[in-house]
Amino acid sequence: MTGVADLVQRATTGDERAWEALVEEFGGLLRSIAAGYRLSAGDAEDAAQMTWLGLVQHVGTLRTPEAAVGWLATTMRRNCLRMLRQRRRELLRDDWTQWSLPDESAALDRDVLTAERDRVLWAAVDRLPQRQRQLVQNLFAAHEQSYGEIAVAMSTAIGSIGPARQRALRQLEALLGEAGVYRGDQLCA
Repeated sequence: MTGVADLVQRATTGDERAWEALVEEFGGLLRSIAAGYRLSAGDAEDAAQMTWLGLVQHVGTLRTPEAAVGWLATTMRRNCLRMLRQRRRELLRDDWTQWSLPDESAALDRDVLTAERDRVLWAAVDRLPQRQRQLVQNLFAAHEQSYGEIAVAMSTAIGSIGPARQRALRQLEALLGEAGVYRGDQLCA
């Protein structure tokens, strides 16, 4: 049994030391998730507390003890989103006329970068072989299509869509590399 699985099993039986070890082990993970949502320190702590409380309430229902890490991460993300929704609903009580307005040039820069990213991407898609190009266009169409709908549109078996998708994305990655864009590059933040 892995260390995490052992801790979760012990926590299920009410072992306080196991709970302390879990909090120490995964507290940083929860803090990093909250940081990604740019929550205030107080909101981040509240989201983490709700997450730990949820684990206390549901630890016995986990299918496998190893699932606790994924459960914590998913639950923390949901709690962060809940905190953000609550913040939006709060009434502003300060004199908002004294607040500074956001710099709109940042949005303009982002729009320019997004347009450039899209231009480079779709130019690479246009260089794919015809069937791969058609598949990518169907997969990323403005309206979502199921694999079944794509299979019908392309007159192919539904089971071939996934492998064909992987081949097309590998080929697209190679074409983007030729254009100087590599995995991890961010053309647009």
